[in-house]
Amino acid sequence: MTDKLPDVMTDTEWREFIGTFNLKAPTGLRNAALFVLMHDAGLRTCEVIGLKVADVRADTVDGQSMTALRLETTKGDRERMVYLTAEADDLLTRWLDAKKAKGLGRFTHVFTTLKGGPLAGAYLRELAARKGAEAGIGWRVHPHALRHTFATDLLEETGDLALVQDALGHRDPETTRVYAKVRNSRLARAMAKRQSPAEPEDPAVDALAAALRNLPAEQRKALAAALLDGGE
Repeated sequence: MTDKLPDVMTDTEWREFIGTFNLKAPTGLRNAALFVLMHDAGLRTCEVIGLKVADVRADTVDGQSMTALRLETTKGDRERMVYLTAEADDLLTRWLDAKKAKGLGRFTHVFTTLKGGPLAGAYLRELAARKGAEAGIGWRVHPHALRHTFATDLLEETGDLALVQDALGHRDPETTRVYAKVRNSRLARAMAKRQSPAEPEDPAVDALAAALRNLPAEQRKALAAALLDGGE
């Protein structure tokens, strides 16, 4: 087991990354939608590639209509539901509409090539690295970093490791505990930035303090008494 913490994007890095995609181009819209699903809902590469149109569900939570995704494990023995943010829902809807307009509506998978074929994990890895570099991010971005970011942000928002475990679909809670370490690291850095720097020294104040220290004791007492009288 490694002690290396997962790669996690800052909010600024994420906005710069997702801003590199051209939403007016079909492939740009598709790629933005799939990466937003990974970032906002914690999908694995295999889950976003394997997602089927039938897995996209409408649901109601506390009286609010939401879009949910039904995700199965590769073995098919467990499933979980994840819920989409407004941004993820919008991009997914726009991509599905564009997919139908391209005559690809008959294909069962949500994300396909413009010929209806499957996307490859290698393509997503190359694309993430290339777009990360284009965004000026100083480390090699990979698709799983988006899932790491989702988990870390969710833990920061809720403080609930069990909830994060359910959202990620982890079998072993120890697998999820690494995000507590990330959270603590980010907290430490944030708190360090919040510490106010020492007030700059004022030469005039320093000179006055030195002059007062050099006064004879009787004169210091007389000055203190005068100040007290003036403050009444």
